[in-house]
Amino acid sequence: MQLFVDPRLLVGFSLALTRAAAWVTFCPPFNGPAIPVRVRIGMAVALAFVLAGPMSAQVEGDVTSIGGAAFVGMLFSQVLAGLVLGYFVAALFTVVQTAGELIDLQVGFSMGAVLDPITGNNSSPIGRFYQLMATAVLFAINGHVLVVGAFVRSVEVAPLGQLDLEGAIESFSRLLGILLVAALEIALPVLAALFCAELALGFLGKAAPQLNILVIGFAAKSFITFGLLGATLLLLPETMNSLIGTALRSAFGVFGR
Repeated sequence: MQLFVDPRLLVGFSLALTRAAAWVTFCPPFNGPAIPVRVRIGMAVALAFVLAGPMSAQVEGDVTSIGGAAFVGMLFSQVLAGLVLGYFVAALFTVVQTAGELIDLQVGFSMGAVLDPITGNNSSPIGRFYQLMATAVLFAINGHVLVVGAFVRSVEVAPLGQLDLEGAIESFSRLLGILLVAALEIALPVLAALFCAELALGFLGKAAPQLNILVIGFAAKSFITFGLLGATLLLLPETMNSLIGTALRSAFGVFGR
């Protein structure tokens, strides 16, 4: 019994598997330690089976004549494409967590930052809470389907991982500005309320020096923060939906689309 495998399809599967493995390794929420490695490997292989046909159709010429150096270069371009696509999705969660850490810094909760068992990094309480809420919102609005669909479509947008250097620099710069503004917008209602509380506590300390403003201020700011977190979280789904679209458009801009 002989088993015949089309060499072109085999090359396409190898390229698709390389891109999918790099993307799954770097793209949240699939890259979290909470997801077993076997699940991530299975997801990468499943995506490779789906994309093997379109990827093989993009390989020009006789695949049997492709040299080792050329094939390694093609694999490297797929790794780069997968990492770039994963980075833009990871930036969304960084924005939301940064907004929470800004609030922690203003309230004083940043002093209680501990080791996060999920990510393995130090994370402040509200920053980690915002990140978990962003993950929950991503699944609630079917954002994970949109992210996977964008990765599948990236085969058409970025055939064989062709990178536009000028577009990459422009997209990275534009996305950085958008994300910084988005982090401030997410945290702005709470930060504004805390700023007003700081002013009120300052006047109170001036009028009544005998009061322990440090203890009173920490309790007051904690109460204000927890009171406003519920109101600001209502805006998180719409913000996440907008940021996902912005990140994916910026990612496609890296590849000249």
